[in-house]
Amino acid sequence: MSVFFLLLRNLLLTVLIEGALVLVFVRKRETLYHSVLVNMLTNPLLNFCLLLWAAFVPLPAVPFYYIATAFLEIAAFITEGLLYYKMGDFGLKKAFFASLLLNAASFSFGFLLQ
Repeated sequence: MSVFFLLLRNLLLTVLIEGALVLVFVRKRETLYHSVLVNMLTNPLLNFCLLLWAAFVPLPAVPFYYIATAFLEIAAFITEGLLYYKMGDFGLKKAFFASLLLNAASFSFGFLLQ
C-alpha cells in the first residue's frame, strides 16, 4: 500500500471514529466540523512522522518506536485540546478532556486493527 493511501486510510478511520463520538456526545454539527479539521491537521502529520521513524530507524529500536508514538500522541492530544478550546467548542478543561477521550478511542481502535 502506498504511503498516500496509508495516510488517507488512517485519517478516514480517525475521522469516522472521533466524528461518531462527537455526534453521540456533543451533538453539534459545528463541533463535528471542527473535529474533522483538527484531525486533518494532526493525524497525517503524526502518521507521517511514525512512517519516517519506521523507515530510518533499525528494527532493534522497536521500543523506541513506541516511545516516539507516545510522544507524538501526547503532542496531538495537546494540539487538539488547544484547537478545540480556541475554536470555542469547549472551555479549557473540557477541551483537553474531549481531546483525551477522542484520541484514546481512535488510538485504541487503530491498535486493535493492527
